[in-house]
Amino acid sequence: MVQLKSLLILSFAIFTVFTSCEKDEENDNIEPSDYLDQFGILGKWGLQSITINGITDMIVHYDSIEFTTGIDGDDLKGEFISSDGVGYETNGQFELETANNIIHFNFNNSQKSYEFDISDSLMIFTYSEENNEIIEYWRKKE
Repeated sequence: MVQLKSLLILSFAIFTVFTSCEKDEENDNIEPSDYLDQFGILGKWGLQSITINGITDMIVHYDSIEFTTGIDGDDLKGEFISSDGVGYETNGQFELETANNIIHFNFNNSQKSYEFDISDSLMIFTYSEENNEIIEYWRKKE
Protein backbone atom coordinates (compact mmCIF):
# COMPACT_ATOMS: atom_id res chain seq x y z
CA MET A 1 0.00 0.00 0.00
CA VAL A 2 2.87 2.38 0.86
CA GLN A 3 4.52 1.53 -2.47
CA LEU A 4 1.28 2.30 -4.32
CA LYS A 5 1.03 5.70 -2.61
CA SER A 6 4.67 6.48 -3.42
CA LEU A 7 4.19 5.41 -7.03
CA LEU A 8 1.06 7.58 -7.32
CA ILE A 9 2.84 10.63 -5.86
CA LEU A 10 5.87 10.07 -8.09
CA SER A 11 3.65 9.74 -11.18
CA PHE A 12 1.81 12.95 -10.27
CA ALA A 13 5.10 14.81 -9.76
CA ILE A 14 6.46 13.65 -13.14
CA PHE A 15 3.19 14.59 -14.86
CA THR A 16 3.32 18.07 -13.28
CA VAL A 17 6.91 18.63 -14.40
CA PHE A 18 6.19 17.64 -18.00
CA THR A 19 3.06 19.75 -18.32
CA SER A 20 4.68 22.81 -16.77
CA CYS A 21 7.63 22.58 -19.19
CA GLU A 22 5.41 22.29 -22.24
CA LYS A 23 6.14 24.93 -24.85
CA ASP A 24 3.44 27.56 -25.21
CA GLU A 25 2.97 27.40 -28.97
CA GLU A 26 0.09 29.89 -29.03
CA ASN A 27 2.36 32.68 -27.76
CA ASP A 28 5.13 31.69 -30.18
CA ASN A 29 2.85 32.14 -33.19
CA ILE A 30 1.53 35.61 -32.36
CA GLU A 31 1.38 37.75 -35.46
CA PRO A 32 2.24 41.44 -35.32
CA SER A 33 -0.78 43.60 -34.57
CA ASP A 34 -0.28 45.36 -37.90
CA TYR A 35 1.49 44.33 -41.08
CA LEU A 36 3.66 47.47 -40.81
CA ASP A 37 5.20 46.14 -37.56
CA GLN A 38 7.45 43.76 -39.44
CA PHE A 39 9.18 46.63 -41.29
CA GLY A 40 10.09 48.53 -38.11
CA ILE A 41 8.72 51.86 -39.29
CA LEU A 42 6.12 52.42 -36.58
CA GLY A 43 7.00 54.86 -33.82
CA LYS A 44 8.65 58.24 -33.47
CA TRP A 45 11.81 59.23 -35.38
CA GLY A 46 14.11 62.23 -35.12
CA LEU A 47 16.08 63.72 -38.04
CA GLN A 48 19.82 63.28 -37.46
CA SER A 49 21.35 64.78 -40.60
CA ILE A 50 20.82 65.60 -44.25
CA THR A 51 23.28 65.02 -47.08
CA ILE A 52 22.85 67.05 -50.27
CA ASN A 53 24.95 65.99 -53.25
CA GLY A 54 27.42 64.25 -50.96
CA ILE A 55 27.79 67.12 -48.48
CA THR A 56 26.44 66.48 -44.98
CA ASP A 57 25.10 69.42 -43.02
CA MET A 58 26.33 70.14 -39.52
CA ILE A 59 22.99 71.51 -38.29
CA VAL A 60 21.23 70.31 -35.14
CA HIS A 61 17.83 69.15 -36.34
CA TYR A 62 14.63 69.20 -34.30
CA ASP A 63 12.43 67.62 -36.97
CA SER A 64 10.47 64.55 -35.99
CA ILE A 65 8.07 62.18 -37.66
CA GLU A 66 5.78 59.63 -36.10
CA PHE A 67 4.29 56.68 -37.97
CA THR A 68 1.14 54.95 -36.72
CA THR A 69 -1.00 52.16 -38.08
CA GLY A 70 -3.93 52.68 -40.36
CA ILE A 71 -7.45 51.33 -40.09
CA ASP A 72 -6.63 47.97 -41.68
CA GLY A 73 -3.92 45.91 -40.06
CA ASP A 74 -3.24 43.77 -43.10
CA ASP A 75 -1.97 46.45 -45.47
CA LEU A 76 1.08 48.68 -45.78
CA LYS A 77 -0.77 51.95 -45.18
CA GLY A 78 -0.68 54.11 -42.10
CA GLU A 79 -0.73 57.65 -40.84
CA PHE A 80 2.07 60.07 -40.04
CA ILE A 81 2.55 63.37 -38.30
CA SER A 82 5.73 65.35 -38.80
CA SER A 83 7.02 68.43 -37.03
CA ASP A 84 9.84 70.79 -37.92
CA GLY A 85 10.54 71.57 -34.27
CA VAL A 86 9.19 75.12 -34.33
CA GLY A 87 5.50 74.33 -34.24
CA TYR A 88 4.72 73.57 -37.87
CA GLU A 89 3.12 70.13 -38.22
CA THR A 90 2.07 68.12 -41.23
CA ASN A 91 -0.09 65.05 -41.06
CA GLY A 92 -1.31 62.64 -43.65
CA GLN A 93 -1.12 59.07 -44.85
CA PHE A 94 1.78 56.97 -46.00
CA GLU A 95 2.11 53.71 -47.90
CA LEU A 96 5.08 51.40 -48.24
CA GLU A 97 5.89 49.85 -51.58
CA THR A 98 8.21 47.11 -50.35
CA ALA A 99 9.06 45.61 -53.75
CA ASN A 100 10.94 48.82 -54.67
CA ASN A 101 11.63 50.17 -51.14
CA ILE A 102 9.53 53.28 -51.79
CA ILE A 103 7.46 55.18 -49.25
CA HIS A 104 4.66 57.43 -50.52
CA PHE A 105 3.51 60.35 -48.39
CA ASN A 106 0.07 61.81 -49.09
CA PHE A 107 -0.73 65.16 -47.44
CA ASN A 108 -2.39 68.46 -48.34
CA ASN A 109 -3.57 67.09 -51.71
CA SER A 110 -0.02 66.24 -52.78
CA GLN A 111 2.21 63.18 -52.83
CA LYS A 112 5.95 62.75 -52.25
CA SER A 113 7.81 59.49 -52.78
CA TYR A 114 11.18 58.52 -51.32
CA GLU A 115 13.38 55.46 -51.44
CA PHE A 116 13.74 54.13 -47.92
CA ASP A 117 15.91 51.75 -45.96
CA ILE A 118 15.34 50.75 -42.34
CA SER A 119 17.84 48.81 -40.27
CA ASP A 120 17.88 48.59 -36.51
CA SER A 121 17.03 52.08 -35.31
CA LEU A 122 18.13 53.99 -38.44
CA MET A 123 15.88 55.00 -41.33
CA ILE A 124 17.26 56.55 -44.51
CA PHE A 125 15.23 58.44 -47.11
CA THR A 126 16.79 59.10 -50.53
CA TYR A 127 15.20 61.36 -53.13
CA SER A 128 15.91 64.05 -55.75
CA GLU A 129 14.69 67.60 -55.52
CA GLU A 130 15.61 70.35 -58.01
CA ASN A 131 18.41 68.18 -59.47
CA ASN A 132 19.91 67.58 -56.01
CA GLU A 133 20.34 64.12 -54.50
CA ILE A 134 19.15 64.31 -50.90
CA ILE A 135 19.65 61.69 -48.21
CA GLU A 136 17.95 62.08 -44.84
CA TYR A 137 19.08 60.06 -41.81
CA TRP A 138 16.46 59.46 -39.13
CA ARG A 139 17.05 57.82 -35.71
CA LYS A 140 14.27 56.01 -33.84
CA LYS A 141 13.22 57.76 -30.63
CA GLU A 142 10.52 55.49 -29.29
